[in-house]
Amino acid sequence: MPPPAGGRAFVSPSKAAEPLLLEREANGLVLGKRPKAHRSILDALEDPRLEVDAKCDLHGHTAREAEREVLRFVRECQSRGKRWVLIIVGKGKHSAGGKPTLQSSVADALAKRAPARYVLAFRTAPRHLGGAGALVARLVDRL
Repeated sequence: MPPPAGGRAFVSPSKAAEPLLLEREANGLVLGKRPKAHRSILDALEDPRLEVDAKCDLHGHTAREAEREVLRFVRECQSRGKRWVLIIVGKGKHSAGGKPTLQSSVADALAKRAPARYVLAFRTAPRHLGGAGALVARLVDRL
């Protein structure tokens, strides 16, 4: 998918370390974004035609392992010019208690910890990319 109107997504080094705004809706949807993320990028994250450049499947990982893998994944994707990525966290059907364990910890990592410097915005994936079992993210063009 080509970049949305508004051009390139640049994050200056001074802004790169700032945490993203994180919103969790009652229906389970998650949205993380930089304060100045362009509306077209946020719209593209939920577009049913969105195609991703890379995928990372975290099934079977602990929260700690998942955070390390997400950092490695987004760092590598960003450096290779991949901007639209999918992070599969699972729906928790095989977790203790049948509740998702990774979505919350991965969303926190993307918004507030080391992976955040590579992320412009993310949200619960559109249905065709996994819905509640995945997060789709738009990475920054440059650091």
